[in-house]
Amino acid sequence: MIQTSFFPELQNDNLSKAPFSSLYKIRYVHLKTGLVLKGSKYFDGEKKKRGRAQYFYNNEWVFEEVIPEGRERRRLRESTVEFFMRKLKTHIKGTNKYWKSQNRKILGVNEFEDRWNCCDKISAHFHKQVEKYGYKCPITHIDFTTIRKNGRLGPGKERIISNISPDRLFDHINYTKQNVLFTSQGWNVARMNFSLEDIGQLFPTEFGERYKKIVRERFPDNPDYK
Repeated sequence: MIQTSFFPELQNDNLSKAPFSSLYKIRYVHLKTGLVLKGSKYFDGEKKKRGRAQYFYNNEWVFEEVIPEGRERRRLRESTVEFFMRKLKTHIKGTNKYWKSQNRKILGVNEFEDRWNCCDKISAHFHKQVEKYGYKCPITHIDFTTIRKNGRLGPGKERIISNISPDRLFDHINYTKQNVLFTSQGWNVARMNFSLEDIGQLFPTEFGERYKKIVRERFPDNPDYK
């Protein structure tokens, strides 16, 4: 269904300005109603807005994230340290909400809560760690990556074991600067909540020694890591 425009000045929009318009046929739909627009813009009250682009791909109209070029552009945009820090901040906030809903008692507070669309606190903590240990997992020495695949993680989806992951040294303590160590996702998932003794038995000796040394530095008063 084509929504005709009652505003002649909007009917002659240059649709070729949209990304990938040279590769696919393109149209725009109303952000609220989903109706197809005559041009690319419409009025919402007194404000002029641009509709959402759709591309003709595989004999159907789809949004940018469905076409191969759109997926790749999004993957590259989201495979950056800054984007990862934003996602980690959101993940940590969601984890705290879950703990609260389950009445789970956790020591301390989330110290990486930040302004909307801002990840300065968690980014600063990460870069401070990089200055000390380098751009690698301080336990496994695997070089860090920030790879986002074309698709969301979910059941049965493969993890990127070298991606940056915020590991809490002690599971009964919140995401605090003292407790959070950025490791590879592989280490964080594999370690789970194993004790130091378990780590020594399950993983290479040097992993356990590095882990124990960092815990001693972060928590010098903990008698279990003397």
